[in-house]
Amino acid sequence: MTSCLLSFHGSIVARRGFSLSLASLPDVIAGVVDPVPLTGNGGLMELLPIDPSGGRLLYAVRAGNVFLTAAPERGCGTASQIQGWEQFLALPVARLPELQRLVSRPWHVAAEPFSVLRPAIQDFQLRVGDWAVALETLNVQAQEDGSVLLAGKNASPLRLEPCPSPEVVALLEDVRNVVRRGDQAPWARIRDSFASLQSETSKVALYPEDLSRLRYLALICVDCGELALAERALELARRADDGADMLYFLALLAMRCGHHVRAADLLHGALLKRFPEGNIPQRTQDLDARLRQGENALFLVPGLLRHLRLTPFDVLFERVLTPMPLAERDGWDIRQTYGHRFEETSLRLGEKPRQALLELDRRFNGDSYWNALCSGHQFWLAGNADAADSQYAVAKALAIRTGLMPIHYNCGVLSWLGGAAREGMEQPVPDRLGMGEWHWEASVAPGDVPGAQPPALCLVFGCDAGYVRFLPKLLLSLLRVCATRLDPAFRIRLCLGIDTPTPEQLAFMRELVDALAQRDFGLDITLAHGQLTWRDAATYTAIRYLMLPEVVRRYACPVITADCDGYFPDDFLALFDDLRNTADYGFRLYAYNHEGRQTFGEPWGFGAGISWFGEADRLPEIAAFLHDYLQVAYDPANPTNWCIDQCALVQSFRRFVVPHWSDLGIRFMDEGTPLMVMPHHVGGKDELLRRDGTVSMQDVQAFLSRP
Repeated sequence: MTSCLLSFHGSIVARRGFSLSLASLPDVIAGVVDPVPLTGNGGLMELLPIDPSGGRLLYAVRAGNVFLTAAPERGCGTASQIQGWEQFLALPVARLPELQRLVSRPWHVAAEPFSVLRPAIQDFQLRVGDWAVALETLNVQAQEDGSVLLAGKNASPLRLEPCPSPEVVALLEDVRNVVRRGDQAPWARIRDSFASLQSETSKVALYPEDLSRLRYLALICVDCGELALAERALELARRADDGADMLYFLALLAMRCGHHVRAADLLHGALLKRFPEGNIPQRTQDLDARLRQGENALFLVPGLLRHLRLTPFDVLFERVLTPMPLAERDGWDIRQTYGHRFEETSLRLGEKPRQALLELDRRFNGDSYWNALCSGHQFWLAGNADAADSQYAVAKALAIRTGLMPIHYNCGVLSWLGGAAREGMEQPVPDRLGMGEWHWEASVAPGDVPGAQPPALCLVFGCDAGYVRFLPKLLLSLLRVCATRLDPAFRIRLCLGIDTPTPEQLAFMRELVDALAQRDFGLDITLAHGQLTWRDAATYTAIRYLMLPEVVRRYACPVITADCDGYFPDDFLALFDDLRNTADYGFRLYAYNHEGRQTFGEPWGFGAGISWFGEADRLPEIAAFLHDYLQVAYDPANPTNWCIDQCALVQSFRRFVVPHWSDLGIRFMDEGTPLMVMPHHVGGKDELLRRDGTVSMQDVQAFLSRP
């Protein structure tokens, strides 16, 4: 049997005439070079057996008083002594093809954990990861399924499976048939699914050793409606990763496919792997029972883990749950969670994908508040206000009937007035919120006389007794700003409405009114206080608009309305001068482009934190509209009236501003330097109170009493 010389690093010693070089296995197999045989070297070289201290017969190649070396980077050379890289193994040429087949590609190692490795020849051994066997004792047995069994002296047998495996090849073939068939329901695609299916399948074929790619292929198969292919892909990915997240992925997909018992088993395994030391399976017994009985209880897992303050699972595969068919037995909590997930998904999609989402969900689940609500958004963003209003009315009715609440930023649907808002409220509007019974007190500027010049600006705020904690900082910052004014005729009127102030709070505010009447700080104050008919988070935010008609009746000047949890920067007067010189109106138009068109979100996605009304002559009409909207729209029977102030503001914007957009100067209040420092600028309400130092009522009193 013809043998060749294999170097320490796995190359074959080859020759061209008298020239020697190192060659690869493929070159020798292809006959591109001739290996140096063990005999017949023309007398220039001779093979010397090396004493086999390790029980292996190796050779040195001597030419006179030097020895042949074989370094992978430098090729053949000579040395005066024998080291490891001057040693060679006599390897039968007939064995080269099987070795080349092993080292030329990655293989799946059939072991726990399942892995992918590329065999390599090194130190006269075949190495597969940590497994190694001497080449002279290596036994390679080909199996009918394409795998090979490796064995050798002093090594446990090792089975290698082809990469890609026959199962992956069969999956790719079935996916290719789906691609060839083409998309039979393009209207139902939330994403560019079939193009993604083609590209992701190609990536799996290009990198078959990376089984994690099968997770993404499984996701896209779900997008394409190929649930069975998705399950096969994810099961194959599991061979390389059987961790907690993978078991959770499999559970989600099983539930999506209607295999609830399997989903429960997989979830149990995922919980045991993620939390081996705890009693989590026992604490999730109710969820497990509901899942096994056919409820889609996996929707509740993220919330449960948050409640238990445990590390959540990877959210990668949760997208397969939206949209999906709900089960008749699904409880209120599952439907509520699905509804919120649906609203969040819809918000992130563009027009066409959102339409596909809506149509699929309607086919799966029929009428629902979430579908009607998001359909309303679709119409609204397309400019069809009538259709949007109709859908919002349906969404409100379904939410109230089923007891399912929209997600917090969509609760405006419960206070949304459609055509009535565009056409104006029917008169007279009753004082349902009780603002007509409030008491008004106002300071008079020192030396002021009847008929004097109106203030340059009214600042209008409203709050309840709890939010009074923000007032000292707001008041002190405003006092300091006004004290720096250069124009003695420039005055600001602060109009503040407080629902049910405590005696201490009312005494403080009256002390402020008296102080501003006695000394000229350039700031005057009007205080309104009383008790609203209904007192909740929605009515407190509405106070500034409820009191606005009386404010503009008293003071014919431009107005800024704002949240009271903020304070004024030192350069407020300069910023205000720029505002009134360049803008007729200013709003937090974060969902609008500069052509006045809303591009995403919901109608009440309209920031009410700070607004500028610069056309004083139009303010009575605008103020009356805002007041009337709130009085008509507020309904104590609603589960919540949250966002009612934003509903009123956006409807006034559409009624009084949008028709004249091209003729007006509009300030986007979130752009440029803010006129007020607010919680979203500094990271939250508590941070705002600490920012630049805390301020108390005593600090305000000290400022007022200074010489």
